[in-house]
Amino acid sequence: MAAFFGTVSSTIANIDNYLALGETNRKLVAENTELKNEIEFLKSRWDVEGNDSLYSPKFREVAYIYRTAKIINSSFNKTKNYIIVDKGSADGIHPEMAVCSYEGVIGIVEQVSKHYAKVLPLVNTNLRISAKLKKNGYYGSLQWDGHDYRYSYLNDIPFHVEVEQGDTIVTSGFSSIFPEGELIGFVESINKETANFLSVKVKLSTDFKKISTVYIIADTNKQEKLELEGTNHE
Repeated sequence: MAAFFGTVSSTIANIDNYLALGETNRKLVAENTELKNEIEFLKSRWDVEGNDSLYSPKFREVAYIYRTAKIINSSFNKTKNYIIVDKGSADGIHPEMAVCSYEGVIGIVEQVSKHYAKVLPLVNTNLRISAKLKKNGYYGSLQWDGHDYRYSYLNDIPFHVEVEQGDTIVTSGFSSIFPEGELIGFVESINKETANFLSVKVKLSTDFKKISTVYIIADTNKQEKLELEGTNHE
């Protein structure tokens, strides 16, 4: 009997620890969101000459707006995985917004309803994003191969580029979705079998089976960029 109650107590403690961890993660993401919005506001105060432009005609709009959302459903055991979050069009969420966590990039908003949004995560074979090596700026296309959810692959890196295990991979900023420099992961290994390009195996910084809260990023200049590009796609 004592052993039984000991097992029950241990199980309850584990549940309490799990719930506490989830609450900690939510608070961390909320604080991160607030901090990132503050940073974007501070950036907007300074013009290209480095002068405080808050009270001048050169005052710039905030480039990105961050909103916190909670994951309410997800799938990570398929090739076409998805995430559902508790924010939708009523909260200013639209398709093709970036989604991140305090650990790194999550994915892109695919569809929205009034109160919810469906996110296409990095671990979905339909998603491809522009990513680069942080140390030298060489960029390529990041796409999951449908196998291990912990890893993805950065392709189209020129063969001559120096890439080493542990190098940091971030978003390139070459789109109207992700800000430049959002963490994606770290180089796990390099495939040099092809003649012209490297295939880089990337260990994703985000543990997709642990995340519970994310932040969604709105690019306030997206429409202007798309109009210059002459297209409505990334």
